[in-house]
Amino acid sequence: MSIEWSLVFFTLFSGLAAGVFTGIAVSEWTGGGAKQVRFPGAVLTLAALVIGGGSSVLHLGHPERIFGALKQPGSSIFFEALLIGLFGLIVIFYLLALRRGASALVTRLLATLGAIPAVLLACTVGSTYMMPSRPAWDTLILPVLYLASAGVMGCFGIAALLSGRDESPAVPALSKITLMFLGIQAVLTAAYLVYLSVAPYPDVSRSAARVLIGDLAPIFWGGLVILGLLVPGFILLRVEKPGLLTKARYGLMCVLVAGIVFRAMMFSLGSAIHEFF
Repeated sequence: MSIEWSLVFFTLFSGLAAGVFTGIAVSEWTGGGAKQVRFPGAVLTLAALVIGGGSSVLHLGHPERIFGALKQPGSSIFFEALLIGLFGLIVIFYLLALRRGASALVTRLLATLGAIPAVLLACTVGSTYMMPSRPAWDTLILPVLYLASAGVMGCFGIAALLSGRDESPAVPALSKITLMFLGIQAVLTAAYLVYLSVAPYPDVSRSAARVLIGDLAPIFWGGLVILGLLVPGFILLRVEKPGLLTKARYGLMCVLVAGIVFRAMMFSLGSAIHEFF
């Protein structure tokens, strides 16, 4: 199957937005490191949502077709658009609350409300692809993997914002959380490869062998394993040392590239049971 780049960037940036804002919401209650960068983090969230939402609309070929899709409440496009709209609106209210110096209770409630559509969006963009006609996509591992990816990108996004500030005592805790998400992502990636090995209607176009030793092996080992897991993990293990928080920016770039690689690989594996056209 050909790679739908507009959907690649839609899911990538919506995951980044969901991860960053959920981290901010958690820090509103715990006082974590993300609380130091609430405003720029919310701005980053809104920018990522705009890019992601715009990419989704461009996928339709003619942007005006989105109005037709929105007339179908049962469609996945409608649900995704609803989540993006609610999420974006709450983020705007949150930014206004911060700008006006609202009370901690108000900002906490707004952040918590925004985290709900954020998490749902991160899962939904993965579950949308689940369909029996494409065996490589028909697994619950996919939406959970998209959620873990959002967590990794969100943590690195917050760490990158913190890197422009003085070393924070909350950085060790943030690095441990990010390592946890990286570990979950690694386990889910391995589970996805196992699923490809036992998925119904086996075919070489969507096999684990194609990923491990076939034409997709270079981007899997280089772009996903090394750039997406090992390099960010190495950065996190050294980020607690004084002056090395700036390395988090490189970690963010790595996980963003790895996110593109995984989504491109997923589309490459998305051959249908029967090709009618």
